[in-house]
Amino acid sequence: MALRQYRPDHYEYDNSIPKEQQQATYQAYHATNPNKERINEFFFFLNIAIFSVITVIATYIYLSNHVPVFLAFILAIATGLFGLKFIQFLIKKKRHQIKKQNPNKK
Repeated sequence: MALRQYRPDHYEYDNSIPKEQQQATYQAYHATNPNKERINEFFFFLNIAIFSVITVIATYIYLSNHVPVFLAFILAIATGLFGLKFIQFLIKKKRHQIKKQNPNKK
C-alpha cells in the first residue's frame, strides 16, 4: 500500500505552538572539574574492589565451615554488600568528625 502524498514537514504541529515558545532555549555551559571526576571514578572502582575482597573472604569462610556452595555464595554476596555499606558508613562518620573539628576547610 503506497503512502498518499506523505510530507513529513507539512504538519499542523508547528502552527499550534506559539512563536514565543518555538525559540530554542539554551543553558549556560558549566565546565566540569576533571579532578572531581577522577576522584569519583577512583571511589567507584575502590567500592568494587572492597566489595570483591569482602565477598571472596566471606565465601572462603562459609565454604570452610561446610556451608552448601550455593548458599555460601548467596551469603557471601550479602556479606559483601553489608560490609561495603558498613565501610562507607564509617568513612562518612569519620569525614563528618573531621569537618566538625575543622569547619573552615572543605
